[in-house]
Amino acid sequence: MKLLLIRHAQSQNNVIEDRPDYAQARQPDPPLTAHGHASARQFAQDADLGSVTHLYTSLMLRAVQTAAPIAARLNLPAHGLELAYEYGDLTTGPAGGFTPVTGSDHATLRTHCPALLWPAHLHGQPWHGGAEPWQEPLFHARATQVLTDLRARHPGQDRVALITHHDFAGALIRAALGWPATDTPPTFHLAHLGTALLDLPDGGGVGGLLWLNR
Repeated sequence: MKLLLIRHAQSQNNVIEDRPDYAQARQPDPPLTAHGHASARQFAQDADLGSVTHLYTSLMLRAVQTAAPIAARLNLPAHGLELAYEYGDLTTGPAGGFTPVTGSDHATLRTHCPALLWPAHLHGQPWHGGAEPWQEPLFHARATQVLTDLRARHPGQDRVALITHHDFAGALIRAALGWPATDTPPTFHLAHLGTALLDLPDGGGVGGLLWLNR
């Protein structure tokens, strides 16, 4: 299986990261900016995606909104992947004591991406929001689980695209390369709408990173 990681487009939290009131102004599940929406549409139009056979997306709003034009371009459903969320996931942040926040439900997210398919085990429920301790071994274990699940679903020559997030994309790359979990892992910086292509052999062997930030 080839796994194409795509980082979501620019979100409203991204553009305020340097403001002194960021902790108070940030949103637990921010939407894309107008620039982010335009960039996602341009990416869907221009990127070389013709060989993608299956499309998955994190259930965070900015990923689902990024998935919408890509799914339309490919004429594929966008399978919601519950575990593909960003590190720490949905909380109120430091200003709110990192209180967990529940994610959106299927009906709400389908208004942003009509092609979104909901995980079967969450039928009729919102996703839990994924709030978790900020611990690298937990992130590594979640990335390993995502890769294991995708390999089981897509043996052989499938080419899978996954819209995910900066830090978690790095965890997926490290797990695919067989690197162990550490408290201070090497960082793979993936730009907004940057892509990384992983080659994941059948049987769970160590994979390869074919490109980063194409």
